[in-house]
Amino acid sequence: MSALLKKLCIIGILLLASGLSSTEMASGALPEPGTREALPPAAETMPWRIRFLDAAVVQGERVRLGEVATPVGDMPERLWREYSLRELWPSPPENSRAVSMTRPRLQEAVVATMNDLAPFCLFPGSLALQRGGVVIGKDEVQARVVKSLTPLLGGMDGEASFKDFRIPQQIFLKHSGQTVEVVPQKKVEPGRVNFRLVVSELDGSAVQRISGSVFMDVWANVPCAAVPLNKGDIIGPASITHTRVNLALHRGEPWDGRGGSWRAVRPIGLNQVISRSDIGHIPTVTKGSAVTLLYESKSIRLAVPAEALSDGVAGESIPVRNRESKKEVYGVVHDAQTILVRSFM
Repeated sequence: MSALLKKLCIIGILLLASGLSSTEMASGALPEPGTREALPPAAETMPWRIRFLDAAVVQGERVRLGEVATPVGDMPERLWREYSLRELWPSPPENSRAVSMTRPRLQEAVVATMNDLAPFCLFPGSLALQRGGVVIGKDEVQARVVKSLTPLLGGMDGEASFKDFRIPQQIFLKHSGQTVEVVPQKKVEPGRVNFRLVVSELDGSAVQRISGSVFMDVWANVPCAAVPLNKGDIIGPASITHTRVNLALHRGEPWDGRGGSWRAVRPIGLNQVISRSDIGHIPTVTKGSAVTLLYESKSIRLAVPAEALSDGVAGESIPVRNRESKKEVYGVVHDAQTILVRSFM
């Protein structure tokens, strides 16, 4: 009597957790134990197992084994066709959110509904179920993230790889017409990339937004200092080498080694990656140098001696001091001796 009472208690707890009403219980919602084909008692001798999924979509009033599990190993197709039709517990309500069963709950449900197959089952940490619609698993979500982010690297040199995905285990859609778009939160750069998974309806309206991120490694050959460089040192072929580095672990944007003549604007250590912020163009005019302040118009041309108050390259606007009036104006560097101005003060 006590054993029967214990069994009824377990089934009652299971039915309550899965949403099965007392009416369904009384009407024989659980399969009769005698209707199942018995398996050999030694489970370890069987060359197959039944692996439950971590997310699935079901269609009918009751969950079928074939909707939530798949065979692994050497199971005969005929046998799986038979087992896959077994009805388990009631399905979630239609048009409702997905429901989740923890591993202990799932194990209890399997024992209560198909005790003969329970020894041959492999269980995930949890099982999420939705009635109707489409489920996109974690592997597929990862693939979509990589496919969406890779083209956004643009002209970035190097080889990209992705790791440490922080995404949902699955995404449930209400129907197959809904779409999932990966939308980055900002410009895609090496390192941690934050994005949103936006679920949209057929008319383009967003019905769900899910935050996620991934770490992106980008390996590239970049210029490094072949010798220690001091501020003001000219950077030439003899002073640089190239090293393969992970740009995700490097602060700042590495110099691409291109452009005109460069000099260091701060000290750069031996073998240190050269960033764009570490270098500047060799100035056409240096601070303190004597220049000619030139003003030209259709009717007048004035030239007076002046002093450059900062470094500047051709085409750049810098402050200069008129040596005669001692007043300061801004002019555009024309060459090493000439600063062009629009007006004199």
